Amino acid sequence: MKSQLHLLLGLCFAICISCSDDDTVPNNSLAGENGFQFNNVAYITDNVYITQNNDIILSSRQVSEDLFIETIDIASFSVSGNTLIEKSYNFGEDLTRCLAVANGQWNKGNVEEGQNILNEDTALSGFMRILDIDPPRKEIEIIFEFQRTDGKLVAGSYVGTYQIADF
Repeated sequence: MKSQLHLLLGLCFAICISCSDDDTVPNNSLAGENGFQFNNVAYITDNVYITQNNDIILSSRQVSEDLFIETIDIASFSVSGNTLIEKSYNFGEDLTRCLAVANGQWNKGNVEEGQNILNEDTALSGFMRILDIDPPRKEIEIIFEFQRTDGKLVAGSYVGTYQIADF
Protein backbone atom coordinates (compact mmCIF):
# COMPACT_ATOMS: atom_id res chain seq x y z
CA MET A 1 0.00 0.00 0.00
CA LYS A 2 2.83 2.41 0.88
CA SER A 3 4.54 1.77 -2.45
CA GLN A 4 1.32 2.59 -4.32
CA LEU A 5 0.95 5.81 -2.34
CA HIS A 6 4.56 6.77 -3.09
CA LEU A 7 4.01 5.95 -6.75
CA LEU A 8 0.86 8.09 -6.83
CA LEU A 9 2.60 11.02 -5.09
CA GLY A 10 5.55 10.72 -7.46
CA LEU A 11 3.25 10.70 -10.47
CA CYS A 12 1.36 13.80 -9.19
CA PHE A 13 4.66 15.60 -8.60
CA ALA A 14 5.91 14.74 -12.10
CA ILE A 15 2.69 15.98 -13.68
CA CYS A 16 2.81 19.24 -11.72
CA ILE A 17 6.38 20.10 -12.65
CA SER A 18 5.92 19.16 -16.30
CA CYS A 19 2.99 21.55 -16.82
CA SER A 20 3.87 24.84 -18.47
CA ASP A 21 2.20 28.22 -18.58
CA ASP A 22 1.72 29.74 -22.05
CA ASP A 23 2.22 33.20 -20.56
CA THR A 24 5.84 32.69 -19.55
CA VAL A 25 9.05 32.72 -21.51
CA PRO A 26 10.61 29.27 -21.07
CA ASN A 27 14.22 30.41 -21.27
CA ASN A 28 13.93 33.44 -19.02
CA SER A 29 15.64 33.10 -15.64
CA LEU A 30 15.38 36.69 -14.45
CA ALA A 31 13.77 35.48 -11.21
CA GLY A 32 10.79 37.81 -11.47
CA GLU A 33 12.77 40.89 -12.51
CA ASN A 34 11.86 42.98 -15.55
CA GLY A 35 14.46 42.66 -18.26
CA PHE A 36 16.08 40.30 -20.72
CA GLN A 37 18.63 37.52 -20.64
CA PHE A 38 21.38 36.51 -23.03
CA ASN A 39 24.20 34.00 -22.45
CA ASN A 40 23.07 33.50 -18.82
CA VAL A 41 23.47 37.22 -18.08
CA ALA A 42 20.41 39.17 -16.92
CA TYR A 43 19.92 42.78 -18.01
CA ILE A 44 17.38 44.53 -15.78
CA THR A 45 15.09 46.99 -17.58
CA ASP A 46 12.70 48.63 -15.11
CA ASN A 47 11.65 51.53 -17.37
CA VAL A 48 9.28 51.12 -20.31
CA TYR A 49 8.33 53.70 -22.89
CA ILE A 50 5.82 53.59 -25.71
CA THR A 51 6.39 56.05 -28.54
CA GLN A 52 3.88 57.75 -30.82
CA ASN A 53 4.78 55.10 -33.46
CA ASN A 54 3.93 52.26 -31.01
CA ASP A 55 7.56 51.33 -30.43
CA ILE A 56 8.04 49.64 -27.08
CA ILE A 57 11.35 50.46 -25.38
CA LEU A 58 12.58 48.66 -22.26
CA SER A 59 15.45 50.51 -20.60
CA SER A 60 17.70 50.12 -17.59
CA ARG A 61 17.67 53.90 -17.07
CA GLN A 62 15.17 56.73 -17.44
CA VAL A 63 15.59 58.30 -20.86
CA SER A 64 14.40 61.31 -22.79
CA GLU A 65 15.15 62.84 -26.16
CA ASP A 66 17.64 65.38 -24.82
CA LEU A 67 19.72 63.08 -22.56
CA PHE A 68 23.12 61.50 -23.06
CA ILE A 69 23.65 58.40 -20.90
CA GLU A 70 27.01 56.66 -20.86
CA THR A 71 25.86 53.11 -19.96
CA ILE A 72 22.42 51.68 -20.67
CA ASP A 73 20.78 48.33 -21.48
CA ILE A 74 17.89 48.53 -23.97
CA ALA A 75 15.45 46.23 -25.71
CA SER A 76 13.02 47.72 -28.20
CA PHE A 77 10.35 46.51 -30.57
CA SER A 78 8.48 48.13 -33.45
CA VAL A 79 5.16 46.69 -34.53
CA SER A 80 2.92 47.30 -37.50
CA GLY A 81 -0.50 48.79 -36.93
CA ASN A 82 -1.89 51.89 -35.31
CA THR A 83 -2.74 50.41 -31.92
CA LEU A 84 -0.97 48.08 -29.53
CA ILE A 85 -3.24 45.18 -28.64
CA GLU A 86 -2.98 41.98 -26.63
CA LYS A 87 -1.49 39.52 -29.11
CA SER A 88 1.74 37.94 -30.31
CA TYR A 89 3.82 39.96 -32.75
CA ASN A 90 6.05 37.65 -34.77
CA PHE A 91 9.46 38.45 -36.19
CA GLY A 92 9.31 38.83 -39.97
CA GLU A 93 5.56 39.46 -39.92
CA ASP A 94 3.95 42.17 -37.75
CA LEU A 95 7.08 42.75 -35.64
CA THR A 96 8.99 45.06 -37.96
CA ARG A 97 12.06 45.76 -35.78
CA CYS A 98 13.74 44.21 -32.75
CA LEU A 99 16.81 45.41 -30.91
CA ALA A 100 18.66 44.53 -27.73
CA VAL A 101 21.87 46.30 -26.69
CA ALA A 102 23.90 45.86 -23.50
CA ASN A 103 26.17 48.56 -22.09
CA GLY A 104 25.29 50.95 -24.88
CA GLN A 105 25.07 54.73 -24.92
CA TRP A 106 21.83 56.68 -25.13
CA ASN A 107 22.48 59.75 -27.25
CA LYS A 108 19.42 61.99 -27.58
CA GLY A 109 16.96 59.27 -28.54
CA ASN A 110 19.36 56.86 -30.25
CA VAL A 111 21.30 53.86 -28.95
CA GLU A 112 24.97 53.77 -29.90
CA GLU A 113 27.96 51.59 -29.17
CA GLY A 114 27.56 48.69 -26.71
CA GLN A 115 27.16 44.97 -27.22
CA ASN A 116 24.62 44.36 -29.97
CA ILE A 117 22.72 41.34 -28.66
CA LEU A 118 19.81 41.32 -31.10
CA ASN A 119 18.70 43.07 -34.28
CA GLU A 120 17.04 42.19 -37.58
CA ASP A 121 20.31 40.73 -38.94
CA THR A 122 21.00 38.45 -35.95
CA ALA A 123 17.40 37.31 -35.28
CA LEU A 124 16.35 34.06 -36.90
CA SER A 125 12.89 33.80 -35.36
CA GLY A 126 10.94 35.00 -32.36
CA PHE A 127 8.05 36.92 -30.93
CA MET A 128 7.06 39.73 -28.60
CA ARG A 129 3.70 39.10 -26.93
CA ILE A 130 1.57 41.71 -25.19
CA LEU A 131 -0.26 39.74 -22.51
CA ASP A 132 -2.08 42.73 -21.07
CA ILE A 133 -2.25 46.43 -21.85
CA ASP A 134 -4.32 49.05 -20.03
CA PRO A 135 -3.82 52.49 -21.68
CA PRO A 136 -5.85 54.50 -19.11
CA ARG A 137 -3.69 53.13 -16.27
CA LYS A 138 -0.54 53.01 -18.48
CA GLU A 139 0.16 49.40 -17.53
CA ILE A 140 1.58 46.68 -19.74
CA GLU A 141 2.72 43.08 -19.48
CA ILE A 142 4.92 41.64 -22.22
CA ILE A 143 7.13 38.63 -22.84
CA PHE A 144 9.54 38.00 -25.68
CA GLU A 145 11.88 35.34 -26.97
CA PHE A 146 14.12 35.30 -30.01
CA GLN A 147 16.46 32.74 -31.46
CA ARG A 148 19.53 34.25 -33.05
CA THR A 149 21.16 32.96 -36.23
CA ASP A 150 23.93 31.42 -34.07
CA GLY A 151 21.33 29.40 -32.12
CA LYS A 152 21.53 31.47 -28.93
CA LEU A 153 18.38 32.75 -27.23
CA VAL A 154 17.41 36.23 -26.07
CA ALA A 155 14.38 36.18 -23.76
CA GLY A 156 12.72 38.64 -21.43
CA SER A 157 9.63 40.09 -19.85
CA TYR A 158 8.17 43.21 -18.29
CA VAL A 159 5.19 43.78 -15.99
CA GLY A 160 4.39 47.28 -14.79
CA THR A 161 3.67 50.81 -15.82
CA TYR A 162 4.91 52.58 -18.93
CA GLN A 163 5.50 56.18 -19.94
CA ILE A 164 4.55 57.85 -23.20
CA ALA A 165 7.68 58.99 -25.04
CA ASP A 166 7.94 61.76 -27.60
CA PHE A 167 11.20 60.60 -29.19
